[in-house]
Order: sequence, then structure tokens, then C-alpha cells
Amino acid sequence: MSDDPRFEILEVWRRPLGEDATAAVRVLARVEAGAYGPEEYAVGVSTDPDSIFDPASEETDVFSGLTFAEAHWVAAVIASNERLPSDAEALLFDLRVPVDLEWRDIDLSSVVVEPGGVRSTPLVPWQPEDAPVSTRWAIATYTLDCGHQAVELLRQDQDSAPFWVEQGAVDHLAAPDARSLARLLLEARTLDEARGLVESAQENLATHPEDHAGEDDADDA
Repeated sequence: MSDDPRFEILEVWRRPLGEDATAAVRVLARVEAGAYGPEEYAVGVSTDPDSIFDPASEETDVFSGLTFAEAHWVAAVIASNERLPSDAEALLFDLRVPVDLEWRDIDLSSVVVEPGGVRSTPLVPWQPEDAPVSTRWAIATYTLDCGHQAVELLRQDQDSAPFWVEQGAVDHLAAPDARSLARLLLEARTLDEARGLVESAQENLATHPEDHAGEDDADDA
């Protein structure tokens, strides 16, 4: 049960991980009191069968903001590919889920959802010269809750489930900087060049203003 009496957290799917009977991938439904059914689903990895995940809690590591189909896709992919809880958690937060619910023919103009329920603007296709033809690449730009933006390199293997996997990201960018980085990535010709751009942007990224709030107060004292 959630700490918020307006909501109830229900477990609707569970699959064990490897040989550890206590570790499992779980699909959760968040139901508002008086509603006919859940409107939001989440996926979590647990080593405690009795633990309660709350998708709305900042202290809970779950992939939230998913539809019924998206949540079950995420859970099935993780349970089928990982046997250790640590590996399952890493994959959980590397996945990006297509909002367009087609199985293999994913339209690159669709958007994707990342952990926390943040949805991107339309994906921009990008194909580096040194990438296998069986692999798709795209660039996603997200608007974060704080108002800043994030730019990600995404990879999709067409022979597997139609999820995008994050391959590099720069967070907390101003909108003009996010557009500039996305444009530079589109002009990159190789994976090494694109990854170099991401690493350079990460190194040069201005620290968040909130990080210096305490320092400013100390200087004024």
C-alpha cells in the first residue's frame, strides 16, 4: 500500500531472476482511490519479496510513467536477458521505450519514454558510417521536470525487442545548447566522433546553479 491514502500500489506481474528466489522483476500498477482501474504502471527490480515499490516516490528506483503494454515489455525484456539483480537494474535504466506500440517496425518519428515518465520530442534518425546495418541509431531530446533539457544517443537492434538503449547522454542543458549538441551529433560521421562530442559536452557542462547555492551563502557571510 502506498503512503498516500489516495493511491494503492498493486503488483500485477512478477518473474524471478536467476537462481535467487528472492530476486524478481515486478510490474506495479498505481490505482487512484475510486478509479475504475490503474492509469499508470511501473517496473522495478527487487531482492525482497515483501518490499513495496511506490512509483511516485523519489526514493524508489522504478521505471514509472508506463502504459500496461510498455511495462510488460520492459519487464519481459529484463527478465529474459539478465540473471543478476545488479545487471537487471542497470538494463532497466538504460532502456527507452517506444510510445508507438508496434513490435518490430518502429517509426523513427515516434517518441520514447525514459525512466521517470519523461517523454522525448520526436526522435531524429542518425546512421553512423561505422555502424552495422542491423542497428538503428537516433537522437532524443528530453525536457526535464526542472525545465532543462537532455540529449541522448539511442541504439536499437532490429533483431531484438523494439527498445532503444541509451548509449550516451548530456543532462541539464539550456534549450539552445541542447539544439546545438543535437545538430553536431547529426553531423557526426562515426560513433567515435559522436561519443567524443558527448564526452566533451559532459566535461564542459556548466554546473547546476543549485550546486553553488551554499557556496554563495558562505561568501556573503
